[in-house]
Amino acid sequence: MVQKSGHRHRDRRERLPDILSIHMRNGRIFHRASRKKCAGEAIRTEKIMSEARKTDICGLELNEFEALLKQDGEKPFRARQVYRWIFVEGERDFEKMTDLPAALRAKLAGKYEASPCAIERRSVSGDKMAVKYALRLFDDNIVEAVKIYDGDELDKYTVCVSTQVGCPVNCAFCQTAKMGFIRNLDAAEIVGQVIAAAFDGEGSPEGLSNIVYMGMGEPLLNYDSVVKSVRIINSPDALNISMRKITISTAGVAPMMKKLMAEAMPLTLALSLHAPDDALREKLVPLNKKYNIKTLIDTLKIYVETTKRRVTIEYVLIDGVNDRKSDARKLSELLKGLMCHVNLIPMNKTEGKYAAPSRGKISEFKNILAAGGINVTVRSSRGQDINAACGMLYKELKSKKNIE
Repeated sequence: MVQKSGHRHRDRRERLPDILSIHMRNGRIFHRASRKKCAGEAIRTEKIMSEARKTDICGLELNEFEALLKQDGEKPFRARQVYRWIFVEGERDFEKMTDLPAALRAKLAGKYEASPCAIERRSVSGDKMAVKYALRLFDDNIVEAVKIYDGDELDKYTVCVSTQVGCPVNCAFCQTAKMGFIRNLDAAEIVGQVIAAAFDGEGSPEGLSNIVYMGMGEPLLNYDSVVKSVRIINSPDALNISMRKITISTAGVAPMMKKLMAEAMPLTLALSLHAPDDALREKLVPLNKKYNIKTLIDTLKIYVETTKRRVTIEYVLIDGVNDRKSDARKLSELLKGLMCHVNLIPMNKTEGKYAAPSRGKISEFKNILAAGGINVTVRSSRGQDINAACGMLYKELKSKKNIE
């Protein structure tokens, strides 16, 4: 809820990074380019969110759920039983949790729900290696998640999750940026995407190997919900995914990157860099006007020193924009001495003006980095035919609920 106190408004502004491309209004963030549309949607969402909602167990850490059950006069150990039904069995109907007393099942149904994401539509890529999910939320907004299989046997897969409806960062080549920003997701809505993908059809979480926060939105501008969702996903009593198998990608919100390193979570931090110098990056990633490349690289060096974890550099290769030999040499020099891995990502086909370089230019760029001692790979982009690849999660999102 929006606070009425002017002091509280000022406090919230001070805590939130002052991003050039973001507009603050009554404690809520809007993308300037689509302020009217986003403001109207936010008011509608605010009204819906103000109505009573059941507590979603997918957004509760185990100790929180135990405490709530204890307050209701129930034994705390019941929390683990419910967790097992939801996160291991994929059961959302409390009445079917047969090892719970009938009275408790009724109580749970009256106060709680499990998994807030309903699969509105699924699209399977031609090679069967990626599945895109359009997921409808309680307020009729839609986000997307993608299941990406890791091998031909389809026995292991990664789930890519969204953290916001839309995105306020406005990267020039990103399709999601066209939505503007509508709202943050809560922890349950983030975890719910993983559950929806894991238990789709005959699926189970047994093959779930990695989680990547690389869908719609800027994860570090929804910091608290993202960190809480990571803890739930990591919990041995929930999805039990190792921290080392979780990646959070950011466009470069330096203060939140520093805050993340203090969480003592050995996950992977990925920086979406996309340019070797400030002049070019400011055109591609407007956030760079607030946190420039030197600030970000210095922050990454501190992150590596503090966490002892290698960081990932994401670099979308765009034909004629950031793919020159000189760009590769600048990037190699920039990353020298940083414990990192570079993912080169050929630009996906979109309706915009950008395109991927030729295979020859991609190989040439990679070889220059490798010759400079940089650990580098070209990332294969699965699911392009269903618009599931990076930067393409907007194109098929045509719900009148959140897009004109």
